[in-house]
Amino acid sequence: MSKRRNILLKIPAVLYGWGVGLRNFAFDTGMIKSVKPSIPTICVGNLSAGGTGKTPHIEWLIRQLKDRYRLAVLSRGYGRTTKGPIIATPGHTAQEIGDEPAQILSKFPDLMMYIDGNRRRAIAAMEALPEKERPEVILMDDGFQHRYVTPAYSILLTSYYNLFTRDDLLPYGNLRESAMGKLRADTIIITSLPPGLNPIDLRLLEGEISPIAHQDLYFSRIAYSAPVPIFEPTAPTLNTTTPMIGISGIADPDRYHEYLKGNYRNIRKFVVYPDHYSFTTEDIRNLLEYLDEETGSVILCTEKDAIRLRTMESDIPKEYRHRLYTLPIRIDLSPESTKRIMAKAHHAISHNGLTI
Repeated sequence: MSKRRNILLKIPAVLYGWGVGLRNFAFDTGMIKSVKPSIPTICVGNLSAGGTGKTPHIEWLIRQLKDRYRLAVLSRGYGRTTKGPIIATPGHTAQEIGDEPAQILSKFPDLMMYIDGNRRRAIAAMEALPEKERPEVILMDDGFQHRYVTPAYSILLTSYYNLFTRDDLLPYGNLRESAMGKLRADTIIITSLPPGLNPIDLRLLEGEISPIAHQDLYFSRIAYSAPVPIFEPTAPTLNTTTPMIGISGIADPDRYHEYLKGNYRNIRKFVVYPDHYSFTTEDIRNLLEYLDEETGSVILCTEKDAIRLRTMESDIPKEYRHRLYTLPIRIDLSPESTKRIMAKAHHAISHNGLTI
C-alpha cells in the first residue's frame, strides 16, 4: 500500500539510504562476516516494510516441503510482548510469539517454530539439537535484510500494487533498502497479481523488474476460501447477502476490502486497524456495538485478526461469538511455477549438504 509522500522526508530518506548502503557494502566486501548455516535455510523476505504476503508464502512453502523434510520456521515474532528465544507451540498466544507465527502454528501445529530476533543465535541453537530433533530445512521469515545469515535459497517478494521499482526509501517511501537489493535474491515473486492480466502485461512487469541471469521471476495470486467461524464451529454458513462488518489489521487492507466488496453484497462497514494491532477491551466493546446496530450482521476479519481476537475470547460474551468469522487465504502459483521453484529449492537444499 503506497503511503502519502511528504517531500520533507526526502532528506532523511537519502541519509537512511547512505547508512543502508554502507552496511550492505560491508557485508558484500566481507568487512562484516555472514555465516552460512549447516542446516539449509530458505529466506523469504522483501525490500519494503511489509504488505507483500510473506506469511501466506511461508505457509505455501510449508505445504510444498513438509512431506519431504523436517521443517522449522524461524521468525523474530514481530509485535510480541516477550523477550529472548522461544520454541513456540500452539499453546502460545499471539502476544507471546507474534500474530504471524501464531497463525502458522494454528495451521501446522506439529511444526517447529523458533522465535528469536537474533537469527544467527537461533540457527546455532537448532544446529546443536540432537540429530533426530534437528530440522532438515529452516524457513527464515522476513530475513532478507538479516545479512548475518547467508541462506541457501532466497525468495524476494514484491506486491503488484507497490513494486519496489516504483517505491522510495524510508521514511519517504516504504523501502528498507534500495531496489539494488534485489540482486541478492535467487527468485523474485510478484505477489497479489490481479485477474485479467494478459501475457503482454506480464512481460512488461518482467521488463520492469529486470531479473538478472541467475534469477527467476514468478507471479502469485491470493486465493480466498469461504468464511469460517472463529469461535463456534457450528455457526451458520454465510451467504453473499449476509450483513457484514469487515475488519482488518494488516499492512495492505485494500485487496481484502476489494474482495469483500466484489463478492458480498451487504458490507455495512469497514473498520481498519494498524498492522499487528493488539485489540483492547474497548475495541471489543465497539465491535459488539456495531453488531448490535446491524441486525443479523456478522464480523468478518482477516486470518491475522482472528488470531489476535482469539486471545480476547473472555471479553466476548458467548451470545456474540457465533457472529465472528474469518476469511482464510492461500497463495496460488501456477503448476509450472511451483515445479520450477521447488526444483530450485531442492537443488539449493541438496547442495547445502543434505542428501535427497
